[in-house]
Amino acid sequence: MTDTLGAVVVGTGFGLFTHVRALRDAGIEVRAIVGRDRARTAERAAPLGIPHVATSLAEALAADASIRLVTVATPPHTHFPIVMEAIAAGRHVLCEKPFAKDLAEARAMLRAAEAAGIVHMLGAEFRFDTAQALLARVVNDGMIGEPQHFQRFYFQPGLQDPPEPLSPWWEDAAQGGGFLGAFGAHMIDQVRTTLGKFRRVSGMLQKLAPGRPTMTADDCYSFQFELANGAQGLIAAGMAMPGPLVMSTRVVGSEGGAWIQSGNAFGEPEQVWVARGGEARQIETPADLVNPPPTPFPIGELVQTEQDRWHSQGFDVAPYTRLFGEMKARIEGRAVDSREHAADFRDAAAGQAVLDAVRRSAAERRWVDVEAV
Repeated sequence: MTDTLGAVVVGTGFGLFTHVRALRDAGIEVRAIVGRDRARTAERAAPLGIPHVATSLAEALAADASIRLVTVATPPHTHFPIVMEAIAAGRHVLCEKPFAKDLAEARAMLRAAEAAGIVHMLGAEFRFDTAQALLARVVNDGMIGEPQHFQRFYFQPGLQDPPEPLSPWWEDAAQGGGFLGAFGAHMIDQVRTTLGKFRRVSGMLQKLAPGRPTMTADDCYSFQFELANGAQGLIAAGMAMPGPLVMSTRVVGSEGGAWIQSGNAFGEPEQVWVARGGEARQIETPADLVNPPPTPFPIGELVQTEQDRWHSQGFDVAPYTRLFGEMKARIEGRAVDSREHAADFRDAAAGQAVLDAVRRSAAERRWVDVEAV
């Protein structure tokens, strides 16, 4: 290996639209991309100037000795073998969420990564979203007293239109598809960073999208929860809800409350407000939490699915750049000067435990304790 920090991106969807741009913005060289079909992968890689195209991780690692970082942005059911191969090869790893098929796989990846001594991170980029990071600071700094209740709602009409193409895995529960894993994993991580660890959950999963008879995964979920510190909450989200976009995040504490004031469209600037003692005020965003505005992906012909269209808008790039910046610093042995820190595989396994508990609760129609990692 060389001193150059090179990366290989495994996956030609989200990895292409977000990982490649964010890695480069963080000062990491993208040396290779891995896809199942060589010709299609080469076609998608060429406009981005990626030197090597491969159909397996082993081929990519053999092609370039500078590759020390592997990013995994493939369907959830494929994460385990790819991550374990990367760890066995001594590479640092970032894995997308949902992290694993189940908690057993998550625990195995965590144990392997810790034993190998590599830098391991989860693609929980919303930890670096301006409004979410500021809300976490407000709560953790005690501005509303002891947190008692959390609510997060997200409803959008995206799947009301049946012709919208989805990636095949997204519709298949057996492949780890569905909105709970794809977006609920972010919400679960937000609760953990803002309020604390989950104790138990009670959840429901539904498929509401019309015109998708073969879809087995959920596009709507809701679950109540209780945390280890006694705080409670409710999370609900759906991708096939009629009407305008709804985004709402609120926290109630023993001495006040806080919320994110969202815009009418995803990506519009958000504000964090605090109500205490009968007065409400907007919290000024510190300079270290300000992200640059998103820039659309420059190559429109590569956009093929609803997920491609969503991520090509560039909302994830700035938060992901901060995530990869922290990863680069840790790989190089440098200190990270930030209150916000990227999620690692231990966080990933803890989140997977919550996902598993929600799914079990929905199947068994009862409260389920969240297993410890």
